[in-house]
Amino acid sequence: MDLFDIVPDNFFSLLASKNKRIYLASILQVFKVYETGTILGIDKKIVVDDLTYFLETNTYLYDVEDEEDEESNPSSKRELANYILRRMEECGWIYVDVNNDYEEILNFSDFAITFCEAALTAYPQLQYSDDEYPQDFVNPTEYHGYIYTIYTLLNQPDNPDYSLTFSLVFSNTKQLIRAIRRLDARMKDYLASVIENTEIKDLMERLISYKNDVYDTSYVRLKVGDNIDRYRLSIITRLTEMQNDEVILRQISKNYLAVTKTPDEAIEKAIRNIDEVVDAFNAIEDFINEIDNKNRNYINSTIGKIKFLLSEDDNVIGKINTILKYIKDSNKAHHNTDKAMKLVDSLYTLPSFKMISQEGSLYTPRGVYQRGENQLIDDLSLDGFDINEDIINLFKTNYNEPEIMNYLESNLHDGIYRASEVINMNTTKSEFMMAVYSIILAVEKSYYVEIMDNIVETDEFRIKDFIIKKTLV
Repeated sequence: MDLFDIVPDNFFSLLASKNKRIYLASILQVFKVYETGTILGIDKKIVVDDLTYFLETNTYLYDVEDEEDEESNPSSKRELANYILRRMEECGWIYVDVNNDYEEILNFSDFAITFCEAALTAYPQLQYSDDEYPQDFVNPTEYHGYIYTIYTLLNQPDNPDYSLTFSLVFSNTKQLIRAIRRLDARMKDYLASVIENTEIKDLMERLISYKNDVYDTSYVRLKVGDNIDRYRLSIITRLTEMQNDEVILRQISKNYLAVTKTPDEAIEKAIRNIDEVVDAFNAIEDFINEIDNKNRNYINSTIGKIKFLLSEDDNVIGKINTILKYIKDSNKAHHNTDKAMKLVDSLYTLPSFKMISQEGSLYTPRGVYQRGENQLIDDLSLDGFDINEDIINLFKTNYNEPEIMNYLESNLHDGIYRASEVINMNTTKSEFMMAVYSIILAVEKSYYVEIMDNIVETDEFRIKDFIIKKTLV
């Protein structure tokens, strides 16, 4: 059956309008409320109340001019919530039935449920907790229990249903590989963003987002929580035993009798699928190593670029970058490259030069250098030689980890560092750099970092406020 024979023609129209963001956010919010109802659905009044509160407490903008419906100009958030639900019903996302008590019961259509589940899996969803600073962007199903489930299924007591067992093992393995590939894809996006972002504030926000969205929730869980190495060898060994057991293999082949022509073909398919699971677990270590490399590369690249941008104003390369950035922004604003270039024409001079052939060159090579046989240092004794504090400070690395840690610890109030309490218009560049390095240190350590909505600024820099919270280990 064709997909478009199942999905209504206007199903995706909500996600193609100018109001697509508010529609998608509302659809996912309604779906999360719907999942708290009974198996028969949920009272529409509850959904309206929750969606109204959701729209009142979020900053989604609604463009009235994009809607052709005469009733699309709501005067309140409740009217907007009812209008959105009506549009969802018209487009086939939900359907509303009336029960014997004349209550309107809301349900999602089957294809809408599939879409919402996929969207919530791919899109980091916000999880609420009683903590003052909840862990945002948590996907509670990712990696959770895949490995342990597979291990448990393969090590059941005697006389299990091998056909069902392997079907579940195969399905969980697919889910695990997809989850690892999603993590790999997200890391690639973050790596690409290092090149795309040229502002310190953008790099810092992405670094904090990476810690909350990827590092804490996916990377650490994959490395530590599921402990793949603990179960991998046992899983591979058990699968190999099952593949070599003719009785078990024939039971597993029952899964494929409906899609193959003969029992022998079903057995061959069972062997291939067992091999596929074994190969997946053999390759997981390479997957993990690749993800480790991407994690290091992203953090190091971001830190390196932030350091460069913090110091670039003091050198010639920084000044050239500033000029080129100005040209780029001017061209973007006015769509006129010639005008942008003329504005900086007088700021530089490129002298002409004449090419000289190698034969006519007056260059003469340097003479051979020979190291002296006796070095003065050989005859010196360093016994009793004291290095004073001035010499240590001269060669000490700027913004080293102990100094940054001392700065962060000294500005923690009740275990929380708030940039808005430390950074102001009188903050020096050195102090600002310490604040930036504090974020970098917090990302690498067991600290919780969150971006706030308000802005903090100095004479030179303007960034979003942030907090660093010391977590209990």
